[in-house]
Amino acid sequence: MCNNALKAEVSVADAETSLDDAAGKFQHAAALALYNWGNVHMCAARKAMDGGRDPPLEEGGPPGAAIATAKHFDQVVQRLDQAEAKFTDALEVKPDFWDAMIAMSQRKYERARLLSAAAGLSGDDAAGPAPGHDAAARGREAEAEFASAVADFGDLLAKLPEEPEKEKPAEKAPAEEKAAKEGGAEEEPAPEQPSAKAQVLVMWGNTLFEQSQMRAKTGEPWRPLLDQAVEKFKEAGCAQADIDQALKVHRGVRNEAK
Repeated sequence: MCNNALKAEVSVADAETSLDDAAGKFQHAAALALYNWGNVHMCAARKAMDGGRDPPLEEGGPPGAAIATAKHFDQVVQRLDQAEAKFTDALEVKPDFWDAMIAMSQRKYERARLLSAAAGLSGDDAAGPAPGHDAAARGREAEAEFASAVADFGDLLAKLPEEPEKEKPAEKAPAEEKAAKEGGAEEEPAPEQPSAKAQVLVMWGNTLFEQSQMRAKTGEPWRPLLDQAVEKFKEAGCAQADIDQALKVHRGVRNEAK
C-alpha cells in the first residue's frame, strides 16, 4: 500500500485518499481484535457463572437457560473487569465501534446477574445468599446495575445509525428456476442475521426480564418491568412462541399460577 502511494505517478491527493482508506481498515481491524479479546473474557465469566448448571425442572427452562450462581464470584468479577478493559481499549481505537458499546452494556447485565445470585435472589427459593456476601447490600448493587444497563440500552438505541434497507434477493431467470425444480435441490436461504437494533432490543428485554424476576423474589412490583421486557422482545421481532416460553418460566408468573 505504501509503496504504491509513494510512486511518482500517483498524485498527493490520490495517495492520501488511498492511505486514509487503509488506515480506516486497520483501525477497524485493531478495534475488532480488542473487542473479540474482550468477548473471550465475557465467555469465561459466563461459563464460571452459568456453566454446567441446568435450570430446575420445575422451572421448565429451555436448554441454555442456566441460572446464575455466585460460586466463583471473584473469578467472574475478574473476568468481567478484564472484558471491560478490552472493550474500553477498542473504543479508544475506534470511538464509534458499536459492537464494543453494546458489549459494555451487556457486561453490566451479566454483572447484575452475578450480584443477584450473590444476594440469594437467583434460582432455588430455599437458597440464601452466597457465603461471605451480605444479601441486602448485594441486592441493592444488583438493582443499581440492572437499572444502569437498562439506561445504557435506551441510550444506545437512540444513537444507533440508521441501517440501510436490505436488498431483495435477485429473481432467478425462468430457465434457472426450472432447472432447480427439476434437480430437486432448491437452495435454502441463509439465516438472516439480526440487526444491531434488534440485538440491543433483545438484550434490553433480557435485562428487564431478569430484573423483574429478582423483584418477584423480593416481593417488589415486578409486572411493569416484565411488560416492558415483552414489548422489547416484540419490537425486536422475537417469535411469539419464544416469548410465551420465557413467560412460562418467569418466577413471578409461576408464583401467580400456584
